[in-house]
Formats: sequence, structure tokens, C-alpha cells
Amino acid sequence: MNASDDRSPEAFRTRIEAATQMESVLGVGGRPNCLVIDEIDGAPTAAINVLLGILNRKGPQEADQGGTAVAAGGRRRRAEGGLLTRPIICICNDQFTPSLRQLKQQALLLHVPPTLPSRLVQRLQEISLQHGMRSDPGALVALCEKTDNDIRACINTLQFLYGRGRRELSVKAVQTTHVGLKDQRKGLFSVWQEVFQLPRTQRRIVGQDLMLPAHALLLSNGDKGSLTLASQRFYHILRVTTSAGEHEKVVQGLFDNFLRLRLRDSSLSTVCCALDWLAFDDLLEQAAHRGQSFQLLCYLPFVPAAFHVLFASSHVPRITFPSSQQEAQTRMSQTRNHIQTLVSGMAPTTRSRATPQALVLDTLCLLLDVLAPKLRPVSTQLYSAHEKQQLSCLVGTMLAYSLTYHQERTPDGQYLYKLEPNVEEVCRFPELPARKPLTYQAKQLIAREIEMEKMRRAEALAWARSGPQVDQGSSGPASLWTDSGEKGTRQPVPRNHEQRLEHIMTRATVQEQPERDFFGRVVIRKVAVPSREVEAPQKDADEWRMGVAVGRSEVWFRFNEGVSNAVRRSLYIRDLL
Repeated sequence: MNASDDRSPEAFRTRIEAATQMESVLGVGGRPNCLVIDEIDGAPTAAINVLLGILNRKGPQEADQGGTAVAAGGRRRRAEGGLLTRPIICICNDQFTPSLRQLKQQALLLHVPPTLPSRLVQRLQEISLQHGMRSDPGALVALCEKTDNDIRACINTLQFLYGRGRRELSVKAVQTTHVGLKDQRKGLFSVWQEVFQLPRTQRRIVGQDLMLPAHALLLSNGDKGSLTLASQRFYHILRVTTSAGEHEKVVQGLFDNFLRLRLRDSSLSTVCCALDWLAFDDLLEQAAHRGQSFQLLCYLPFVPAAFHVLFASSHVPRITFPSSQQEAQTRMSQTRNHIQTLVSGMAPTTRSRATPQALVLDTLCLLLDVLAPKLRPVSTQLYSAHEKQQLSCLVGTMLAYSLTYHQERTPDGQYLYKLEPNVEEVCRFPELPARKPLTYQAKQLIAREIEMEKMRRAEALAWARSGPQVDQGSSGPASLWTDSGEKGTRQPVPRNHEQRLEHIMTRATVQEQPERDFFGRVVIRKVAVPSREVEAPQKDADEWRMGVAVGRSEVWFRFNEGVSNAVRRSLYIRDLL
């Protein structure tokens, strides 16, 4: 079966099960069918998953050990076809197709080498003799070279010439006919190989012309005779790169591999010329796509031809698949993410003067030196005034640029503090030696001071929004003190929980309602007016109101309404007091 004919998973499953469950009924003893799937690399991923599902079916014994629903699954296994006990042969042209990735892990890979020209010439000569057509080995060798040792194309060409009445095969007839050129497109590695390597010298056979045919050079028959062998190679590379169809990948492979070749030019003039050709290619693509001048695209295949003239040699090149562009794009994406994270967390005053370009080119390189002071790994209480000021400036700078140190655990179990965001990756080249890092204790101290400074600023901001007016003439921690009315003296502002208690006490006083009887009438109680000597002080009244607000206890709490799915239990305030 051909895998590229039926691309739907249902049809693929039906044909595979029909082929694997049937046997031959002719002859003595039934033999199972052998399923051969051609062009498996053209099948979609869903069809490959169907094939993997058939291969991974469990037998009755494995199913009995693996689960309890054996009786119900036996009928289902019979309906599905049971365990596969025969091999399936799959044929593909490209084993690196993404859809074959999981199938290759369970398959036995057999690489079939290309047909040797000598064996193919011998076989074609036998076929020609059986059909009464005379052919010399030189003509058959030319036919094999023209079709790239394609057996089907060679036989079809012989059949076409025989049907036209030719009973004798010559080299001229092979080179002038246009039959046999079914698929002249080559892979990327083949294109790079032909660009960087000179063709092997061939022995001249009697009656064979070493000149390439005109159709292989994209020329007319009249222009072919004036070309030298070097010019033929130039036009051959031009035709190969034009038929490849992936110009960007071809040029990217040339860029990644041409500096790994054996260069005999000590002045590097060929390298400079190659770079000029690459710049010319970029200008052509930019003018073609941005300016809608698509007629310029016909000049792009000349870049690989120029590389062939500059770097082609008889040595076998070591070619690798190009990856520098993908690595550069990944690096650029990471750098942009770091810069965006850094800019989004900056203070507004710092962000107004720091553009992304200025950060990368000017600020970050010097900022890393600022963030690495000489700090003693001791407690801050033992620091001198100069060291405390230096630490305070460092913390302020890191908060202005939204930088801090985060603790991470390495795979071997060690803990390290890393700068977050890691701007060192933005402004440091990988080949250069790293700066002398801070010690673990110094980074831990800086991270702790940054967190404490964040808490101080958050508390000061919350107090400035909700608390009483702060003295405008003071700044810093001293701004949390207010004047007491007396000249030259100050009193501390009540703490957060005391402020909340005062608000609760005031609200409880305002919400105090008169006592009413059953019918809603106000109950008037006579209270003896105490004398001034026994009048309770104002402080006791405040404490009484506070006790009413929070339940006449030193314990106070805040209740947030919500739903909890945890275990519930009836609990009263008297149980907590």
C-alpha cells in the first residue's frame, strides 16, 4: 500500500487491519500476507499514530496481568484484531521527517545504498539485448548520469527511444533527449556539497562528450560550444541552486560553513569577497520584498555560484546544518525579555531617563560595577558609618532599577543567589571572563536589606494614604513623628493596631443606640450624677468603649466573610478568652 494515497486515519486503519488479518488461500498451507507500506514519510502524524497503536497492542497474557477487566476486554481485542505477529515493512525517502520520530524508536532501520552505476549499466545492457536494441557502455553510463542512477527513469528512457524506432543507443541521443528528467531537485546537503567540492574527474569513454548537456546548463544548443569546463560548473551550480527552492536556507548554510573550509588565501581576500556577496544578497531580498521589485529575485542564485568559484576544492568538506540564525534569534528574544522586565519594574523617575538602547549601550555595563562593592560578610551593626552609607546607596540603586537577588537551588543541591533580572547576560560577551562575583554572604545581606527597605517604603506609603497628615518639613523615618503642640517636642504616632482600635472604638460609640422596650419605646433610666471628686477619668471611659467594641477583653480580631471547605466546628468567643 502507498501511505500517501489514503491520508485519513480511518482509511489507513482499515487497510492495515485488512492486510494483516488476511491469509493466502491458494496453494498448500495458508501463508500470512506481508504488508509493505511505501512512502511512509508522506503519511500524516495521525496515520502514524494509528500504526503505532496497532503495533503496541497487548496480548492476552499481558492484558491479564495488566488489568482486571479481562473478560470484557477479550471480545474487544478480537474485534480490534488481536496481537500483531508479523512484521510490517515501511519504505521512506527521508527518515528525518517529524512524523516518523516515534516510529523510528520502535523500528529496525535498514539503510539501502544507492545503486552502483556499474551494476545498473550491466543490467540495462541485458534489458537492451533482450529487446533487440544495441547499446554501448558509454551511452548507458551517460544515461545513468543523466537520471542520477534512477532505475525507473533509465528503463522509461530506453522504452521511449525504442518506441520511436531507434534500434541503436548513442551518447548523442541520450544527451539530446529530454526524457528521464523526472525530478532534478536535490537536498540541502547535496547542494552545499556541490558548491564547496569540485566534481571528480571522469575517464573519457569513446564516443562520450564530457561537456554537460545544454538543458542541464539552462542554455541553448548554440551557446554551449563556447563554454569552458569552469563555465559549465558555474552554470551547473546555478541550475542546482535554482531547483533547490530554499534559497534562504542554502545561503544560511553557506554562511555557517564557508569559514570552516581549508583556505589557501593568506590575505583573506576571498573571505571579504564572500561577505560582500552575502551583503549583496541581503540588499536584493530587501529591495524585492519591501519595494515589491520581484524581478530582482532572479539574481539570488548567483550567490552560491560565486561561492563555488571562490571556495570549491577537491577536499571533502565537513558540512553542518546551519544553526547560528536560530541561536541569534533565541538570544535576541531573551535579551528583549530581560530589558522589558527591567524597564517595567523601574521607578518612574529612573524610567524617564533610561531608554532600552541607552540601558544596553551605556548604563548596564557600568551598573554591574556599581552593584559589586566591597562589603564585609559581618552583621550590619558592626559596619562603620561609611559602610552603612555605601550599603544604603547600593540598596537604593537596586530598588530604582528593580534589581534584587533570588536564591536558587542547583541540581547538585547547592544554593546560589542570582541577580534577577539577570542583566549580566545582556551586556557581557560569553567569551569574556566574568566579573569577580560577590560572596554568598554579601548577596544574602543585600537581599535582606532590599526586602526590609521595601517593607519600610510600603508602610510609609500606607501611612501617608490612610493616617493623619505627615509633617511636611520632615522626610524619611522622622516623618512618622508629629508635633505635640509644645514647642520643640514631638510625640510618636500611634501604631497600626492602635489606630484600628481607635477607629473601632469611635464607630462603636457612634453606633450606640438607646435602650428600647418590647413595644419600641425608649427606656429612660435615672442615673445618679456623680460629683467631680468621684468622676471617672477620660482614660477609663476610653478603655470601657474599647472593651465594648472588642468584647471587653485584651483579645481583638477581624472577621472576613467567606466560604471554607475545611472541617468546621462551633466555636465561641468565651472559649478563646
